[in-house]
Amino acid sequence: MEKEIVAKLQRDLKGAVCDAAVERLRRLSRNFHYIQVESGLIRTALNGLSSELCAAQRKLEDAVADAEAEKFTVKPDGSVHWVSQSELIPLNPERSTTADGPRVVLKTDPQRVKAQGYADRIGAAITDANEADAHYSQTLDRLKANNNLNVTDSDWADAQNDMSALRKSAGKYLQRNDIPKGKSPAENAKWWKGLSADERADYTALFPASIGALDGVPSNVRDEANRAVFTETRAAYQTRLDAMPPEPWPQWVSVGGPYASMVKSDEWMAWNNKYHAEEVRAALKGMDAMQNRLDSTAKDDLPETYLLGFSPEGTGRAIIANGNPDAANHTAVYVPGTTSNLSGIEGDIKRMTDLWRATEPMAGDQKVSTITWLGYDAPQKLGRDSPQSHFADDGAPAFNSFIDGLKTSHDPESRNHLTVIGHSYGTTLIGSAARQGNLNADDVVFAGSPGVQVGKATDLDVPRGHVWNEDADGDPVPELGRWGHGGNQWKYRGGIGIIPSDDLFGANQMSTDTEGHSNYWKYDKRPSESLQNQAAVVVGQYEEVKRAK
Repeated sequence: MEKEIVAKLQRDLKGAVCDAAVERLRRLSRNFHYIQVESGLIRTALNGLSSELCAAQRKLEDAVADAEAEKFTVKPDGSVHWVSQSELIPLNPERSTTADGPRVVLKTDPQRVKAQGYADRIGAAITDANEADAHYSQTLDRLKANNNLNVTDSDWADAQNDMSALRKSAGKYLQRNDIPKGKSPAENAKWWKGLSADERADYTALFPASIGALDGVPSNVRDEANRAVFTETRAAYQTRLDAMPPEPWPQWVSVGGPYASMVKSDEWMAWNNKYHAEEVRAALKGMDAMQNRLDSTAKDDLPETYLLGFSPEGTGRAIIANGNPDAANHTAVYVPGTTSNLSGIEGDIKRMTDLWRATEPMAGDQKVSTITWLGYDAPQKLGRDSPQSHFADDGAPAFNSFIDGLKTSHDPESRNHLTVIGHSYGTTLIGSAARQGNLNADDVVFAGSPGVQVGKATDLDVPRGHVWNEDADGDPVPELGRWGHGGNQWKYRGGIGIIPSDDLFGANQMSTDTEGHSNYWKYDKRPSESLQNQAAVVVGQYEEVKRAK
């Protein structure tokens, strides 16, 4: 609803009043998001309490039924009553016992032994119910918000603590171990479809990071789960930054000698090592860029955003879709290359929004989704890391799983044409994915490729004739990278170090009107020819692709 209202406001109105209205609406939306997350935890807690109380009730009912079947009477206080058949004086005396009754009797009374067993079962059921009531009561007491108009970072950080506390309480109701791990997207989808509506909602509320990472689960579900993780994580990082003591000054000091240089001061280094300030700032920079894209839906006619993956750990993970890939007729998945990380995700997000802008007019009444996939640890150092293959080899299985997941979760009623696009080292990962497994793509586009680990296009697991390549003037990476990531054609006497830019490789060579290594997605009022060619491949209009001469 917020996205629809914002779209209408920004289309029909301009100026400060419109900007203020949009900001207030977004603040209201953030507040409702917080309410949604906390309400989800409350619902899960109540469902967990109900589940445990129902289990205790079944135990109680079974014990009572078994006792009554043997002619014992169960009183309202839980005591078990019977008339003794073994005592003569007084005649047929009445007896009763409870779960905490005496355990030592002077002589054996079979009825008493049975009665004590039933009483113990009844007592155990009541104890289970009381324990469930106690620990869920404590958890529910935590689920309170401050009585004000703004949801703060501390509120979101507290929501994260609430989630952790509820996981401990709800251990008998839902467990993280029940969520598939290491399974195929098809198996993940089968598990998800087998859950009830309440179970789906409760797993999403209680384990959002796990649900958000499940390839094969519907994109709207992953988006809801990952947005909760993202918002709570961003608030936690901002809280950490705000709590740091002032940064030591000066940050830089000069070291002497004939070639004086500036280095970080010892005081600043000690401060940074203690509080991990640079790490926190870098993560927040990337999260701010992601938030800007999440907030820009309907702005400049951009489609709704889907957050399909997120984590600040390591170099960071971010998977962001423009448009719903489950409903798209044409989907493009972009893999960035060397130096890609969470802090620099803004540029990679922009490349895919620009590709969407270039592609959408060509698609007519069909739907387009473009996705930034930073789902692996990319090399961070040119020269040191980029020649190594293990970054691509380690990340390739996750990429194959993600692509398979898109196919699994896609609406079976509509055809989906899926294109994989790689830049720089991202092309190497795509090559490794095709080499290690089945790359479930209809087309592959390489831009500035240093090599894809195979020596010819037909070695890639894509339909023959559907491998495309761009090599712009002034891009040094293809030539420099061929000896690290190029393939070979020993069978055909082609040699080694073969890359997609070589005619021998057999890719469709597309023309480019950009220069250098990073301008293949240039969009200045209109898409560049380099970008327009990619768009033509994405929508399957191959006759519109301009070929290199």
